[in-house]
Amino acid sequence: MKIKLFAATAVLVLGLAACGGEPPAPAPAPAAPVAEAPPPEPAPVATASVGETPADPVAFMKTRHDNYKDLGKNFKLMSDNNKLPAPDMAAVTAAAAKVKEYADQMGTWFPPGTGPEAGETKAKAIVWTERADFDAKLAELQTEVDKLVTAAGTDAAAFKAQFGPTGGKCKACHDKFREEEKK
Repeated sequence: MKIKLFAATAVLVLGLAACGGEPPAPAPAPAAPVAEAPPPEPAPVATASVGETPADPVAFMKTRHDNYKDLGKNFKLMSDNNKLPAPDMAAVTAAAAKVKEYADQMGTWFPPGTGPEAGETKAKAIVWTERADFDAKLAELQTEVDKLVTAAGTDAAAFKAQFGPTGGKCKACHDKFREEEKK
């Protein structure tokens, strides 16, 4: 019994010694309430006019072309669903997200040296010579695509109401900056 009492006392003494015997520090004063940070500013449209000519302009142009083909497939999927009484909203939402991804990148798809002088492209030379107008039309498209993504995540009626305006902004660029298809 004495051994148990001795062991318990030793543990207690060592425990108190480990605490240092100092009084506990006062509790810190409550922090002032933190105001919510303002929402981030939208990122500016990336412009290729400040970029450098890619090392391989033809390969860069092929990637741009491939991106536009995929963009067209996503628009077609949405167009087809827009005509249905009950669109596949999961597919529409995914396609709208992909279109947004591309729209947000498009400003970087036209760096110097990737126009008609570099090889086959459907982009007219005025993409580079009237860059401010191109960027303005791109910003309008990006605004409508943002609305489309929101609408697609809401319901079919909202998607259908926003699909036309988004397509119209896409067409506005085609009308001015894209060569017509040769038939």
